[in-house]
Amino acid sequence: MAEEQPTLAEKARAAIRHGQLPSRAPNRRFGGRGNGATCPVCGEVVTPIQAEIEIEFNRHGPEPGLDRYHLHARCFTTWEAERRKIPGSET
Repeated sequence: MAEEQPTLAEKARAAIRHGQLPSRAPNRRFGGRGNGATCPVCGEVVTPIQAEIEIEFNRHGPEPGLDRYHLHARCFTTWEAERRKIPGSET
């Protein structure tokens, strides 16, 4: 019997739960071609022939800075839908 693969929504929820992606809305987002980074939702590389959404989050506190994530367009859409289901998440 084949092992069931997690759905993209399950992967997005896991990425949030394990701290690989924030549950809040990004400060900025950009679209374009993939740059070869690994998508934190599906774990696959976003290749230059694929659409990519880059999201940025301002980091405050003892180590201020900017956190950037590169996602496939479909993974971004799924993450956005899943994070909005979390009570208290920013829209």
